[in-house]
Amino acid sequence: MDTSPAPRVLVVDDVLEVRQVFGRFLTMAGMASSFAADGVEGLAAARASPPDLVLCDLEMPCMDGIALCAALRADAATRRVPIVAVTGSGGPAAQAALAAGCDVVLPKPCSRALLMATIRDLLGRTAVTRAAATTPLPPGDQPR
Repeated sequence: MDTSPAPRVLVVDDVLEVRQVFGRFLTMAGMASSFAADGVEGLAAARASPPDLVLCDLEMPCMDGIALCAALRADAATRRVPIVAVTGSGGPAAQAALAAGCDVVLPKPCSRALLMATIRDLLGRTAVTRAAATTPLPPGDQPR
């Protein structure tokens, strides 16, 4: 029986309905979610309690998703948190998000299957990286 805590996903989108739909998807997948209506709120929430993953829109007031990605990558507490952007904008905005540190950019609307597969893949990679970083080396492999 798995007793590990549910992965925590921070959903940052200025459209309430989008936040609600993504929240339902995450709940159905056994994940916990928290929400922010723009990049400023999202950054504050991520700094206060770093999530396991950030899911954000790129076009938002106050601070857009590109600036949010850059700010998350510049902060030591959130530097390694995977970021998935979901956007109706393609091309230059998607490239700018990737350049700012976003891990994956998905088109909006996005199917639940694609969204959840992407989130699970990134969370799986993060879990493997964290486990490797915290696993002690065998006695013969200790650094000198």
